[in-house]
Amino acid sequence: MQRAIDFIGYWISSKTRHGTHSPFIYALIENCIYQQKPLPEREICLFFESLKTNNELISGADFGNGGRQVTRSISHYAKTSSMLDFQANLLYRLVAYLKPQSILELGTNIGKSGAYMASANRDSRMITIDANEGLNRLAAKHFQHLDLTHVECRAQTFEAFFNENNDSFDFIFLDGNHHYEPTVEYFKSLKTKVNSGGALVFHDIYYNVGMKKAWAEIKKDQDVSVSLDLFFFGIVWFGKNQAKEDFKIRFPKPLFRLF
Repeated sequence: MQRAIDFIGYWISSKTRHGTHSPFIYALIENCIYQQKPLPEREICLFFESLKTNNELISGADFGNGGRQVTRSISHYAKTSSMLDFQANLLYRLVAYLKPQSILELGTNIGKSGAYMASANRDSRMITIDANEGLNRLAAKHFQHLDLTHVECRAQTFEAFFNENNDSFDFIFLDGNHHYEPTVEYFKSLKTKVNSGGALVFHDIYYNVGMKKAWAEIKKDQDVSVSLDLFFFGIVWFGKNQAKEDFKIRFPKPLFRLF
């Protein structure tokens, strides 16, 4: 019920590209968000659709739920926690449009969102992180099957990655532990790893009260130059040469598939 209420509020207060005065955001909406092309390679779409009938069991620690050991089927992940197609399509278009040379994903799952991003720019280098070793091994097999050889899978917690890795990235996608405190802490670490002009994308910013609070704080951060609220994605940019501004853009009709 609360999600529906949040959506109604978002829909009433959001704008289309015609209410946007930033040339950068207007071009992004016109040439990426509101475009239905480019689309991912059909082989990738069909592959992840086929996993919905795969009953092979995968075991690993779920650090989003206290690190407890869980065993679930591949079909369970494909049906319940893997990204919806229209969201994955937008990730693909964002990478194809922004052309980042380095991509970081936090929260690999079965590899769907990572595969969509990686296939959008095969000249990039990409690292994807998931502490669930079973899912990490599975995703690595999926990337290999799809010939996405430029993707590196790492089985470690986000905190371990932050402590051990000094690389910076042009595009970062965060999809894990949708709660206030960890999301804010991840942001503090990630903003030091985003190259100037780079984008940091948060999944499910209206997931719960904690995520809404975290998103509100992230937008206000002094290092954020532009923020974009798409209801299911929140995107912030660093180092854009324009006045600090927040945008809430009405995504086209596929957004209703959330309900």
